[in-house]
Order: sequence, then structure tokens, then C-alpha cells
Amino acid sequence: MKFLKILSIFVVVVLVALYIILFTGFGNNLVKPYIEKIAKEKSGYDVKLTKFDLNFGSLDINAVLNGEIMANIDGNYSLFSQSFDLNYNVLVKDLQTFKIKLNEQMGLAGRIRGKADDFSVNGVGNMLNSNVRLLATLKDFKPFDVELNAKGLDIQKALALLNKPAYLVGKIDAVANIKNAVGTAQILSDDMALNKEALKDMNITLDSNLALNLTSNINLDKNIVLASTNLASGLANLSAKKTEFNLDSKELLSDFKVEVTNLANLEPLIKQKLSGSLNVDGALKFANNKLEFVDFALKGFGGEVVAKLQDSTLNATINGIKTQELMGVVSMSKAVNGVINGTVLINDIYQTANIKGNANIKISDGSINPTELKKLANLDFPKNNNFALNSTVKIENGVVNLVSNLTSNLLNVPSVTATYDLKNKDLSAKFSGVVDDLSKLKEFTKQTLNGSVKADGEVSMKNNALSSLNLDVKALGGAINATSNGKNLEAKITGLNLADIFGLIGQEALASGNLEATLNLSSIDIKNLNGKANLKLNGGVLSQSGLSKLLNKEFPKGVKFSANADVNIANSLANFTSLISSDLANLNKFDGSYDINKGEFSANYKADIKDLSKLAFLTGKKLVGQIALNGDIKKDAKNLVITSNSDLFGGKFKANLTNEKLKATLDKFQIPGLTKMLDFGDFYEGIGDMVFNYNTTAQKGDFHVDINNGRLKKSSLTTAVSLAARRDITQQVFNDSYIKGNINKNLVDFNSMMKAPKMDLNVTKGTLDTTTSRINIPVSINIEKTDIKAEITGTTQEPKVKVSSNYLEKKLEKQLDKGLDKLFGTKDEKNSDGSVKEDPNKDIKNLIKGLF
Repeated sequence: MKFLKILSIFVVVVLVALYIILFTGFGNNLVKPYIEKIAKEKSGYDVKLTKFDLNFGSLDINAVLNGEIMANIDGNYSLFSQSFDLNYNVLVKDLQTFKIKLNEQMGLAGRIRGKADDFSVNGVGNMLNSNVRLLATLKDFKPFDVELNAKGLDIQKALALLNKPAYLVGKIDAVANIKNAVGTAQILSDDMALNKEALKDMNITLDSNLALNLTSNINLDKNIVLASTNLASGLANLSAKKTEFNLDSKELLSDFKVEVTNLANLEPLIKQKLSGSLNVDGALKFANNKLEFVDFALKGFGGEVVAKLQDSTLNATINGIKTQELMGVVSMSKAVNGVINGTVLINDIYQTANIKGNANIKISDGSINPTELKKLANLDFPKNNNFALNSTVKIENGVVNLVSNLTSNLLNVPSVTATYDLKNKDLSAKFSGVVDDLSKLKEFTKQTLNGSVKADGEVSMKNNALSSLNLDVKALGGAINATSNGKNLEAKITGLNLADIFGLIGQEALASGNLEATLNLSSIDIKNLNGKANLKLNGGVLSQSGLSKLLNKEFPKGVKFSANADVNIANSLANFTSLISSDLANLNKFDGSYDINKGEFSANYKADIKDLSKLAFLTGKKLVGQIALNGDIKKDAKNLVITSNSDLFGGKFKANLTNEKLKATLDKFQIPGLTKMLDFGDFYEGIGDMVFNYNTTAQKGDFHVDINNGRLKKSSLTTAVSLAARRDITQQVFNDSYIKGNINKNLVDFNSMMKAPKMDLNVTKGTLDTTTSRINIPVSINIEKTDIKAEITGTTQEPKVKVSSNYLEKKLEKQLDKGLDKLFGTKDEKNSDGSVKEDPNKDIKNLIKGLF
């Protein structure tokens, strides 16, 4: 008795708690956030309950969906009789969230009353641009009385409300008139079309919307629904003349027909040119939630497929189907030519443990189309090739056994044997393949390789997960070996030349050298790789032809290099340390990490370039000297950032390359060091500050150099100007001076202003061609009110200087006149008529003056 008393109290407490949670304001506020969360997860809408009153026997709920759709339901219900009498009202103010603009609001209101298995519903309103009127009674969840008038329903808005892409546009008419479970319904549209704008998301391009015509006539007689449907377009016609659905047994019987009179019309959809026609005729039956029967004949793609599924037995024959036509239909380049023939017979197809049967598939007259393969995989392939494939499958008690072989004039796969357990999803397979003469693949390998490749392997899987792997590849005097138990992986490369590896993967070699590598992974889950790797490359030579194409520069011949790298991988993050030495530069440090899953790379480096002249192929100009750099490299999905730092010419050099934009500064540097590196000769000494901006893609940029406490050094220019000015201009000290200019590929134009206490020197529109080293520098000089002009031409290595001064020329002419008069003792004399007598020594004087 005591136990029953405790149990009764417990039941009462539970009932009171449930009542408080479900039917009180406190409980409603507690439950409301959970309902909002679940509603959003199920519908995809952002649902907010602005009112939630659930009482014992009545409810009043207001909801807002995405801030645009308002819904209200209120009325009475009975938990005990499972009856209800509810009013509903839906108002759609806008659909901007779905990128649909409404010209006016939409709404539907009505009443639902009855019981769960026998209720009526009515509604009136403007919905989807249609004046909708609905009266319906459902008994046992089947239509009994239905009056529906919904003409001109906007398909795009309907898809938006269903949270689906607007692949269709246009209007649909839906009408129904059913009394006592007997009547008719129609779904019609002559204004429906595939939306070309929405189809762009599926990589389908149409010149205009593709018009569709839909007609579906439906008859209901008690529990049997009969329908006749036709969907026509300019590309294809789809029809089902007789579709029968039993509302009680849920069985569906239907014929179907697909007609494409001209496959060439499908080109906008599949991006391939096809020819001929396609016809599919068949019938099917769905029952017990599965396909119980199907019988169809397909004619097209150069052949025919006939298939029949009945009583759990599938029987099919394939005759003369062309592989290139099939590849075109699935929007792939028609790279593989061949004819497919085969037979399939499988029994107990739905019973995995008992399934049995056999199949044989053959591809004859096979070949690879090199042009189409290039489009598909960007690989070059030999033109003269042929192959044949033969595969035999036997199935017994749910176990599939496959034996397959491929023969060709280039590659042979004499044996692939595999066993797959359909129930346990276990696989075991062995394979072998051989290329007898690699020279036949020279179009693919980008080079003529001598020798052969032989590969043997075994693989097994448990429940579709790798459980073991053994791979042995012998090629070109070297070997690649890999083993795995499904949890770890060990791989080793020995005795292979790096150039041959490039060839084996169909890429032009960028380098050659003896490669040795080991890989030990304790975890092979790509999201959580762990392990170590080591790579050594000795006797390396960089490829002059391959790197010239890659860099679009004339790469030098015979550049030697070597490399050594150690890699530690933890949680798919590979941390590495490496050393690389070459004839061009030495990377004394190249350490960093690579996130395998994110594809993000970062590293820091120390580079030592002993001879800058060897980089002339990159800089476009011969540089003199050496440089040591250090910095960082970062690469993610969007950006590549490289920084560099150096103590250069007594100053501090800093550079930042972000994608194609380079910005560099050089502070407090000795100008002679820079001019010497640029191979411009030694013509100026001083201290400068430089800012340099450059776009590596456009090959355009600008620079600005501020100069302080500088002097011109002795040169052909200073010598000529000093003679003309009768003073040594190399003693002048310039302050607050600058050089600024622009770069456009190989052409540099610049201006300069230099000021000293007794001298100004300016350059306007000076030019330099970095390819030819030719210069054209107009110089304007003022020395204590004496103007001098100079033209510097020729090249940076052999400049030519021409100096002139109107002021000095006039002054020299006056001095010459006085000196010649004294020399020849001639004064101005007059004739008897008062005119000036001609100087008898005039010609001699002019001759002498001309010498100056």
C-alpha cells in the first residue's frame, strides 16, 4: 500500500509538471525557444514566435518567417477526442530574402476542422498571383470532396516559398472538382520555362529561357487515381500516357516515354556536339516502397539497351553503344572511343545475402582521342593508340567476383581480379600492369624515355575502409614501394631520376637529379595525418627549356643544385626544415609548415646570392655584386605574401610582395653601392632614401630617391662642365635633392633636382632602356648665373656627353673679337661719303672664330 501511495504521488507530480510545461504561460515561455530552433532546422526559415499561447483546449500562435511571412493559427482542440476547430491566416509581405520582388502582398485565410483522419479545410485569398479558392474534405487521409480553383500560380514564387532555386518560371493552372471521391483534376501550363539565369549556377548556358508545355489530366474514382501527362519542349518530350496510383495499397503503375528527335539540340545543356536521336519506351511499377518492375528499351548513342526487372530478376543486354556518345551526354569531352557490348543477368536483386548472377562487358575498337583528352585532363597522348577491355563479373550469395583485362599497343593490364562482399562491404583485389616501351609515350612524358614500367599491387578493404595495401613499381632502373595496414603507410623511392618522375606523370621535366625519399605515416586519415618524411636530391640540374617556358624568361643552361628536407607531420600539419644549394643562390634556411587540409603555406628563409650577374635572366639587366636576404613566405587561398630584409649598401632594405604588388624601401644607403650593383658606373657619392613600387603582372611601377650630402664624382660629364664653367663642380655639396621616375616594362623615365649652394642640376624626362642599357638624359645646370646644358646619350657603360652654353659662347665671341682686332691692328674706318669701310681681314677673322 505504501508503494502504491508513493507511485500515485509520483504520477500526480509528473502530470502537474507536464501541465505546467505545456499549458501555462510559464511553460509556454520555456518551450518557445526550442520550438523556434526545431522549426528553423526543419524548414530552413528563420522562425520567430511573436505569440505562443497553448492552453488546455485552445491555442493562439503567431509566427514570423524570415521577417516577411506572417502566420496565425487559433482555435480549439481536444486531446481526448483528437478533434480540432482552428482558424488560420497567412500573409506574405515580401520575398526579398528569396530575391523575389512582390508587386502586392499575398495572403490566404481559412478554417480547418474535424479529426486527424477525417477533416475539412477551406481557404480563400490571393496567393502566388492567383485568386485561390479551396474547399476540401479528407477521409482516411484521402480526398473525398475537393473544389480547387487556382489559376495563374507563379512557379518562381512557389519555389521561393519552398526554399528551392528558381530553375522554373511561368504560371500553372490547377483546378479540381471531386465529389464523394469521384471527379477530375487538371494541372496545365503553356507559360512555363527553364530559367536561363538560375541554370547558370549549374554551369548550363541557354540563349533564352526554354519554353515548356505541361498537360496533366487526372481522374479519381474512389481509391484509384488515373493520370495522363505530357511535358513538351524544343529539346525533348516526356510523357506517361497511363499512370495508375492506388490510394489504399500505395502501388504505382505507369508507362513512360522519352523522345529526343535531335541530340544536337542538347548542346547548350551538355556542352557537347551530339548527333542522331534518342528514344526510351518502358513501363514500371512501384510497390512496398521499392521498384518492383521495370521494362524499357533505349535506342540511341549508336546502339541499343534493353532491360527488364521482374520478380527480383534483372536482365539486360547492351548492343553497340558508343562510349564517345555516352561521355558527351554526361558533359565530358569525348576522349574515349569504343563500342560497348554486354549482357547482365542478376537474380534476387533485393536480397543481398542471396543475390547471384553474372555480367560480361566488352569494349572493342577502343582508342583515345588525344585532342579531346587534352581538353578533359590537360594531358598529351600518343595519336596512334588502340585498346580493348574485357570484364567478367560473377555474383554468388552476395559476393561479386570480377576478372578484367586491358590490352593495347601502349599499356597492358593483363590481370585485375577482385572480390567484393555486398553485405559486409569487404573488398580484396590484385592487379598488375606493364608498359613495355616507354618511348612510345613520348607525347605524354614530354621526353623520350627508354625502358619499361611494371606495377603490381594488392589492396583490401573492410566495410569500405582500407585495411591493407601493397604496391611495387619498377621503372627506369628505380623503384617505388608502398605498404599499408589501413592505419599507417610506409613508402620509399630509390634509384629514380627526378626528370623521369616528371615524365611518368606526363609533365615536362623542370629538373633532373638522383632522388631518394622515405615516407612513414602513423595515420593516413587525410584530416589527421601524422608521420615523417625525408627527401634527398643529389646531382641535380635545373631544366633550361622547362623553366624558360614556366618563367617566360630565358633560363640559363646547366644550373646545378642539391636539396635535403626533413618533414614532420602532426594533425595534417607538415612542418619542414630544408637546405637548398645551387649555382644561382643558396637557401641556407628554408623552414616552415604546410596545412594539408587548408592548403596554407608559411616559411622563413635565409638566402645568399653570391653573384647577382647570374640573375640577369630574371632582372632583365646585369647586376654586379652579391646580396644576403632573409624573410617570410605565406600562401593561403587568396594571397601570396613574401617579405625580404637585408643590410644593403650601409642601409636597411625591406621589401613586401603581396600577390603582384611589390613595395620596397632602402633607408640611409650609400649611393655608390647601388650604382655599382646596377652597373651604372661610379658617378655620385652620397646618402639616399629610396621608395620603390612595382606591379609584377603589369610590369609597371614608380620610384623616389631622396639624396642628402652628396657630391658628383669625376666623370666625362663633370669634366666637360668644369672646363666650361672654369671651376671644379665635384666640390659642390648637394642637399635636399631627389630622383623620381616611372617604370613601364623595360622603359624607365625619370626627373631629378639637385641643389648646392652655388649650383643647381636638373634632369627633365630622362630615359633608360633596361634591355639595351641605352640612355638619353638632358641635364640643365646653373653655376653662379652661368647656364650650361648637357646631353648624355649612349649606354650606361659607355655614356657620351655633349655640353653647350649660350652665355659662354657669347662671352667667348666678344673676347675673340677684341683679341683679333688687336692682332690685326684693324679699326673701323669710313669712306669719303661717310660709310664704313669693309675690313680687309674679315674672312680671316671669321675663319679663326669658326674654330671656336
